Amino acid sequence: MSVITEAVRFFFPAAPIGRHASTDYPLYTRDDPSSHPTRQRQKEDNDHGRVKVGLKSVVASYAPDWILALVLWGVLAILNRSGGHKREFSLTDTTIQHSHAVHERVPPNLLAFVSVGIPLLVIVPISVFISRNGWDVHNGVLGLVMSYTMTGVVTQVIKMSVGRPRPDLIARCQPVPGSVDHPVYGLSTVDICTNTNLIVLNDGFKSFPSGHSSLSFAGLGFLTLYLAGKMHLGDVRGHRTRAWFALSPLLGGTMVAISRTEDNRHHWQDVLVGSLLGLAIAWVSYRTYYPRMSHKQCHLPLAPRCDPDNELHDDLDDVEEGRNGSREGVRLMEGDEHEAARRSEEEVAWRR
Repeated sequence: MSVITEAVRFFFPAAPIGRHASTDYPLYTRDDPSSHPTRQRQKEDNDHGRVKVGLKSVVASYAPDWILALVLWGVLAILNRSGGHKREFSLTDTTIQHSHAVHERVPPNLLAFVSVGIPLLVIVPISVFISRNGWDVHNGVLGLVMSYTMTGVVTQVIKMSVGRPRPDLIARCQPVPGSVDHPVYGLSTVDICTNTNLIVLNDGFKSFPSGHSSLSFAGLGFLTLYLAGKMHLGDVRGHRTRAWFALSPLLGGTMVAISRTEDNRHHWQDVLVGSLLGLAIAWVSYRTYYPRMSHKQCHLPLAPRCDPDNELHDDLDDVEEGRNGSREGVRLMEGDEHEAARRSEEEVAWRR
């Protein structure tokens, strides 16, 4: 059992296990409680300034986030079935003359499992059994859902606006044999198509950007950021093995993106932009619920927005903007102030 404990401590240096184990974590911990009368009362009444936040106030403060996520999920389902702009094309364009693959290497159900299922199977056990923080479960799941739904909606809106033909458009279009482009303008429109399956035909004009690429990187990219925060990869000490482990989900996203070119569903520009879009939104979603990677407490989720004392502000905002000197701001769990500084893998190997 000690081997497992040491392995967990290696990958998650701030995990409250072994002699550090404690499940009595406050939701809030404020610095300098004596600077305000209310803080002084909180210090006396709530054990060193720890502010207990009620479930009702937490639910109320984050209800808009969950409602927005559900609304975005519904909008995404509608946009997936909707048409959009259909750009003119040429029947002689070889980049859109590829065959149409009926069976995709990564169908929608598998994409959902890769983008949401796998991150949940990693985030929930880590937050429950390693971090032992219910608030981490909430922020991790909410951040993942927001990353996925926001990416999906943004991707679909761009797809419908751009209307770029897929590499297999001609096969979807099924023009009459012998058809030629317009004799004057040299291009054809969707009117030349004979395919009556509008779902297949409309989807043929949604090449840019790749939805599979953006969604896979939105989910797996968020998982990478979550693991990087838990492993303190931003503490400038250098962590080779942890970095490889944290970045490994991006390989899954890359393979999903490559499969879209193999299935003749997207051009290389589509998957590149889609992947970058998913990563960008994943970072925004992560930073909405977790501190920056270089923060001392980056393994902890941000404090709840609801504050029992409306006159007080979040000290973490001061630290993020550099206005508060060396103060660490709001913390969610007991810190490691009395713990020896964590050494990198290179330091450990050098001292052996």
